[in-house]
Amino acid sequence: MMNNLSIKKKLLIYNILIQIIILGVFSFSLYKTLEISSLDKIKSTLKIVLLDVVDDIIDHKDDLTKDIFHEEIEYKFKPLFIRLLQVDEKVTKINGTKFPDIFKYDINKLHSLKKDIIYFERNDTYVLSKMKITLDEKTYVVEVATDYRVLNSTFENLFYILIFIVPIILIFSIIGGYFLIHKSFLPIENILVSLKDISAKDLSKRLEINNNKKDEIDLLRQEINNLLSRLDNSFEKISQFSSDASHELKTPLTIIRGEIEIALRKDRDKDDYKKTLSTCLDEILSIQETVNDLLFLAKNEFSTENIDTVIYLDEIAIDSKKELENFAKTKDIQLILEINEPHEIKGEAKLLKIALKNIIKNAIIFSHDKSKVLIKNYILNDKIIIEVEDFGIGIDKNNLKMIFEKFYRVDKSRNKHSGGTGLGLSISEKIISLHNGKIEVESTENKGTKFKLLFHR
Repeated sequence: MMNNLSIKKKLLIYNILIQIIILGVFSFSLYKTLEISSLDKIKSTLKIVLLDVVDDIIDHKDDLTKDIFHEEIEYKFKPLFIRLLQVDEKVTKINGTKFPDIFKYDINKLHSLKKDIIYFERNDTYVLSKMKITLDEKTYVVEVATDYRVLNSTFENLFYILIFIVPIILIFSIIGGYFLIHKSFLPIENILVSLKDISAKDLSKRLEINNNKKDEIDLLRQEINNLLSRLDNSFEKISQFSSDASHELKTPLTIIRGEIEIALRKDRDKDDYKKTLSTCLDEILSIQETVNDLLFLAKNEFSTENIDTVIYLDEIAIDSKKELENFAKTKDIQLILEINEPHEIKGEAKLLKIALKNIIKNAIIFSHDKSKVLIKNYILNDKIIIEVEDFGIGIDKNNLKMIFEKFYRVDKSRNKHSGGTGLGLSISEKIISLHNGKIEVESTENKGTKFKLLFHR
């Protein structure tokens, strides 16, 4: 049943139960504490009176029948009942005031009392104190009693007062508890209302925050906003991936479809089919390369498990040159490596090699045949720099700022037939940024382009 209730109702029920238990325990404890305290006070008073009576008996031991018991007036304690009993073979009342009939003589009990020790008895109406003494080789028992029905009446009134007061306190406590629960959950309800206006179609909205670092609700709002930002970023990447994939895959798929449709219109010789299959294979390889690059860019994070590993930039440059030498030979491009000193940074060697190879490959593609590409490293202004310079067609100033955008190609010169997807520089920039570095580009049309990869020492 409780599982079907809202948290607010559950808390209210728990609050009521806890308040009932607390008030019940408090009322019972108060009642019993006052009762025990009052009874102890009565016993203490009776003890004092009893000792005073014993002193009076000792002072008047020559004639114990005289009227010697005036403690009720002396202590202003009413009602007070006193009697003196002589205990031998039988019990004889020697002196005293009118005593309650409820306390009967029991010779066996009186004989069992130890001398000079005060005993107490209690029933529903009276409290009795008594002590056994010896005078002139005679045994006496002194008894002092009082009626505490007035006290019982007071406790009875207290009981009724508690029965009346506790429900009133409980009602106010429930009202206060409901108010606190309502005020506590109001910010959460406002968050829920705001979240209902946020959908996958529009993740740009954010919850209002007060920048109070000690307010747990405000911290919750901040974390929700952070989560929405991450979701918005992820959705944007997915949307961008879909858009990019659609943009780049439409043309090669259209070409493949066209080639196949032409080939199927009539019977052709073997060479025509080979040409058609070769064209389709080229387009499929282009699609595969594009998809791989898109997936690489679409990842939230690269594989950065070893991002704190010490790596040597000279080794990355040497390996990149070796792996691209055969590609450079297709255009009769000479790769020249000028590595003066080994420089180390913390990073991931595999990713940095991908970034550097993309830049070197671009330099090869857009260089003039039989030219050269220079790869060198040096330190300038406390920065480690890897520089890749080609002497090719260059890039005009209008296009220079956009070369890191996905699928961007400079008109005529940077086209699909050059062998690229338009994603290489975007990937390189992302990898270099991941390593807290940056890329700078200098280019002059028909003279060449210079890429600089700058890292902190």
